[in-house]
Amino acid sequence: MEKKLRILITGASRGIGYATAAKLCARSQKLFVTAKHSSTIEKAVQSLRSLCSGEICFFNFDQADSKLSSEKLKDWINKKTDYLDAIILCAGDYVEGKIQNINDSDFINNMNTNFYFNYYAVNALIPLLKNSKNPRIIIIGSTAAYGAYSVPTYSVTKWALRGYAKNLRKELIDDGIGVTFISPGGTLTDMWEGVELPPNRLLEPCDIAKVVDIIFDLSPQAVVDEIIIKPILGDVDE
Repeated sequence: MEKKLRILITGASRGIGYATAAKLCARSQKLFVTAKHSSTIEKAVQSLRSLCSGEICFFNFDQADSKLSSEKLKDWINKKTDYLDAIILCAGDYVEGKIQNINDSDFINNMNTNFYFNYYAVNALIPLLKNSKNPRIIIIGSTAAYGAYSVPTYSVTKWALRGYAKNLRKELIDDGIGVTFISPGGTLTDMWEGVELPPNRLLEPCDIAKVVDIIFDLSPQAVVDEIIIKPILGDVDE
């Protein structure tokens, strides 16, 4: 496998983001990874370096400060590369509570983290994608983007993200930039910490990483528009 790709992955310190970074190490000439906390991304990079022969660059920022964080990301990555082959947006967060009762600032921060940051970041980095021969934007959504969900604010943010992805894909057709929206069902990440479930009830983060990896084997004219991946028994709240 030729190691030539320059890939950015947000939320790469844990869960789906880390699993995706680990899976794509074999494809990467330069792997750019980000997370909220410096300690967690540094620890993740230490582990990733045992898998990667290419260069790994890391950066930390809080996506809840969506506009400023996207500007910081743009400044950082433009100093390190003149093109990107892929942007993979994995980072996200959730807030418990009913929509009618949730604190305003919590709702806004959740929208900033899960939606607005991705909007700002993609706009900031599209010029780098246009310098690639086969650019891709891969957005990790959720099955929460298709109906009411047990964590309603999270669901609202993922609905917004799905609508954004569908419109972005249409808008970027003439630029040859493929946009993919991947919607995992319940996956064994921090979101389920403390919830008692039978063994193997949830997806593994590596399941999603494998699907992301396959996208890079497609011909340049092919795009995975949207895909749903669920546990074989369905989502827990179905």
